[in-house]
Amino acid sequence: MPSVYSDPFVSLTDSTIEIHHYYMPNRRSRKITLDRISVLFFEEQTISKLSYTRVWGRGYGPVYWALDIKRAFAKLQGSTEGRANVVLDLGGEKENEILSTFISLNVRRVPPSLRRREEKVGFTVLDIDSFMERMREFLDYHVVIVNKINV
Repeated sequence: MPSVYSDPFVSLTDSTIEIHHYYMPNRRSRKITLDRISVLFFEEQTISKLSYTRVWGRGYGPVYWALDIKRAFAKLQGSTEGRANVVLDLGGEKENEILSTFISLNVRRVPPSLRRREEKVGFTVLDIDSFMERMREFLDYHVVIVNKINV
């Protein structure tokens, strides 16, 4: 499928988003179908708190960040207009599958190792206005969009 938005960090089609340089240490991409997104957070890097972001990997919160070396230095750089951090909350789908399986097996307690872990994916976009315009076109009406990252 042709991309409707693309930059060095992310590519977007009408049904999937591909986050480049996601997995550590091999920098492989991660593809996510848009129907898995329950909440989309975004915030310009110049006003973002460094306490919840990370250059790459799991931060201090539940977010796993794709590689962006300049993310930590956004406030020090002069021209970062339009550059933003985006976090996708993919929660809920795995938990529902696990719970329905346990209910069908008549098991009353889900083991802690199988309980839902909050799955949040963080990445950078270079042009937040164009990215959000395209995302609004393709996301379902029930997806919550928040213009401040609060995870």
